[in-house]
Amino acid sequence: MQKKFFQTIFLAIIISMMSFAICSAENFKFVDAEDDTGYYVDIDNIKIESQKFITTTIAVVKANLNRMYIYNVKINYKEQQYQITSSKILEYDSRKELESNDRQRPFRPYAPKSEMAELVKFILYGGDLTSS
Repeated sequence: MQKKFFQTIFLAIIISMMSFAICSAENFKFVDAEDDTGYYVDIDNIKIESQKFITTTIAVVKANLNRMYIYNVKINYKEQQYQITSSKILEYDSRKELESNDRQRPFRPYAPKSEMAELVKFILYGGDLTSS
């Protein structure tokens, strides 16, 4: 019984350490905020795939809800469209995963003055958000 208890504790510690490593592996940089919502880009995960497509991971933090929404996206910046390829909802303070979805959504347009447009400007111009 005691051996089983220690094995369970050891396994729990290993899982906790792996979960922390996964959550801290992202290098999210702040891009913009509106009210209680912050917008971030994982700068280590930006891939410019062609003359019009970028893939990356973005995070939307809703402080008032204690939630972090992480989206893997494909962005067609020439046509101002984005596609969510997978998503996760985390409890912000603990980074506990509440939900995940690997379903690829259709491309959707974004407005030139939207938060998505600000994220794209940050990606393309190295954080220079003054260009419009």
